[in-house]
Amino acid sequence: MPDVDDAIRAENGVVVCLRTTEDGKSKLIFDDAKGSSDLNPVEWSFSSFNTWHEYSDEDLDQMKLGSREYQMIGENLVARLLALNGRIK
Repeated sequence: MPDVDDAIRAENGVVVCLRTTEDGKSKLIFDDAKGSSDLNPVEWSFSSFNTWHEYSDEDLDQMKLGSREYQMIGENLVARLLALNGRIK
């Protein structure tokens, strides 16, 4: 049986977007987001720019990034969430 979403969110999060640039490339952009403490589910607002990495459109469109690239994306996301929530030791 699938878990039911309790609609509770942490105050801090990360928003990821994909922005097409020139020269057949796109940027995968990670921004910090801050949630409203008054609303649940959280209404997010921009907090600060975190980081980005540029990839070729062809590789992204065909999901052909290397396994190490996908691993780095996941590691960066989790590391940022830990830092935002004060859990980095």
